Amino acid sequence: MENGGYIVDVGDEKKGEKNGTVVPSHSFEEAISLLPIGKFQYKLLLVGGLCFMTVMVEIMCVSIILPSMRCDLESTVAQQGILASAGFLGIVLSSHSMGFLADTWGRVRTLRLAFTLACISTAISAFSVNIWMLIVFRFLSGFVISGGQACVFSMAGEFHGNRTRTRHVTLLSGFLPLSLVYLPTMATFILPLQIDTMLLGMKFSSWRILILSNCGLSLLTLLGLFFIPETPKYMLVQGDNNAALETLRWIFVQNTGKSVAEFPVRHITPQTGGANLANIGGVKDALKMIWSQTKPLFAKERYLHTINICIINMTVYCISQGLFMWFPTLLNEMVASNVENPLVCYTLTHLNDASSTGASDVCSGNVDIFPFLIIILVGAAFTVFYLIFSFTIDFIGKKNLILTWLVVSCICVTLLHWTTNFYVIVTLLTFTMSIGNVGGLVSTISMEFFPTNINAMGMCFIMMIGRIGAVLGSNFIGVLLFSWCDYTFWAMSGACIVLLVLCWFLPERKYNKTKKVIHATTG
Repeated sequence: MENGGYIVDVGDEKKGEKNGTVVPSHSFEEAISLLPIGKFQYKLLLVGGLCFMTVMVEIMCVSIILPSMRCDLESTVAQQGILASAGFLGIVLSSHSMGFLADTWGRVRTLRLAFTLACISTAISAFSVNIWMLIVFRFLSGFVISGGQACVFSMAGEFHGNRTRTRHVTLLSGFLPLSLVYLPTMATFILPLQIDTMLLGMKFSSWRILILSNCGLSLLTLLGLFFIPETPKYMLVQGDNNAALETLRWIFVQNTGKSVAEFPVRHITPQTGGANLANIGGVKDALKMIWSQTKPLFAKERYLHTINICIINMTVYCISQGLFMWFPTLLNEMVASNVENPLVCYTLTHLNDASSTGASDVCSGNVDIFPFLIIILVGAAFTVFYLIFSFTIDFIGKKNLILTWLVVSCICVTLLHWTTNFYVIVTLLTFTMSIGNVGGLVSTISMEFFPTNINAMGMCFIMMIGRIGAVLGSNFIGVLLFSWCDYTFWAMSGACIVLLVLCWFLPERKYNKTKKVIHATTG
C-alpha cells in the first residue's frame, strides 16, 4: 500500500551501534504481517461491527417508529418526510469534519466522542414533546454519529496487513445488514406493547422505549471502544513511533500469549506527514488544515478515481435506500391487495392513500409485525451475502465480485416488470436492494486507495456522497415509483449498466502472494 507507516526503536539502535552491528529494519507491512490473527482481531471485528450496527439502527429507527409516532405527535406528511431524512442529512453535513477529526485527532478517540454524543442525543429525542423536537434531535444524532461508519473502515483496516485486510473488512461490513435483523426484532417485541404511563407530562409510548433501546447499543459500542487502542499506522504517520511499536507488541502478546521479547520486530522504517490538531492556533489555521486534508483527495494522480468512487457510491445508495424506505409500505399493500398476484407497479400505482384504518389499528396497539418479519429475513439474507463475499473475495477479486453483483441486481430489477408471485417479488426486491452491498465492497477498495494521512477523510468524504444519494433516494424514488413505476424500474436497470462500466475502472491493488516476510534477527 502507498500508505505505509514506520517506526524506529532508538534504544535498540544505540545498542546495535555499540556492538558494531546494524539492527535490521522492517517496513510497516512486514511488521503487521508478523502478527498472527488472534483474539485482538476478533475483538476488533466485534467492536467495529457494533459501531456499524449502531449507526444503521440510529438511522433506520425512524422508518420503524413512524406509524406509531404519529399517534402521539401531530405531524403532516411533509414533516414525516423531513424526519425520515433528518439523520441522513446530519451525516451528510458532518461527514467531512468527522473525517478531518479522525485524521488529525485519532480514529478511536473520534469514535468514542461520536458515540458518546449520539447516546445523549438519542436519549433526549425519546422525550420529544413535538415533531420538530424529534426532527432536531434525530438530525443531531446523525450529525455526531456520521464518523461511526467511515472511520471504522480506517480503524479496522489499519490493524491488518495486505494478506488479511480485505477479508476482515468485508466481514465487518456484514454487521451492516445484521442491523436489519436486530432492529425489526426489537420492534416486534416492543412496539405492540400497550403502555399508558405518563412521564414528565407526556404519554410514554412504546416507540419511545424503542428509541431508548438504541442507547443501550451505543453504550455497549462505547464500552468496546475503550478496549481498542489507537491504530499503530495512524500513530506512525503522526510521528508517535514508540507508542506505535508498543501497540504492535501488545497485540502480539494478546494474540500469542508469548512475551514481548519474542516479537521479532526491533525497528520499523519511520514515516511522517500526518496533520495534528495541536498545530491549530485559530479558525484560520483550522480551515487551512481542513483544506490541506481535502485537497489530496483530488490530487492529479487520484482525482478521477475519487470522482468515480463518489458517483458509484451515490448511485448504489440512492437505489438501495430509496427502495428500502418504501419496502414495508409495498409489503403491506401487496398483502392487503384484493387483486390476485398483482404486478409490483400495479400495486404501487393503486396505493390507497386513505390509510385511516391502518393508522387507527397502530394507535390501538394492533401493530402488524408481518413487515418486520420480512425485513428480518431480508437482513439475514444480506448478512449471508456478506459472509459469501468475505470468503470468496480473495479468490474472485473485489472488482469481479462487484461486477457480478451488479449483473445480478440488473437482472432482478428488470424481472420485476413481469413477476406477479408475492414471494418471487420479495426475493427480486431483496436482490435489487442488495445493490447497497456494492457500496461496502467499494469501501474496501477506497480504504486501500487513500493514503493513511488522508484515509479517514477520504472514507468519510465518499460516505458523505453516498449518504447524499440515500437522502435523494428516500425522498424521490418513492414519488417516482408511485407516478412512473415502470419507467423508474427501467431507469434503475440502466443505472446498473452504467455502474458496470464505472466499476470496471475502479482501482484495485494486486499483491504478490508468493512474497514472504523474513524474520529479522540481531547480532
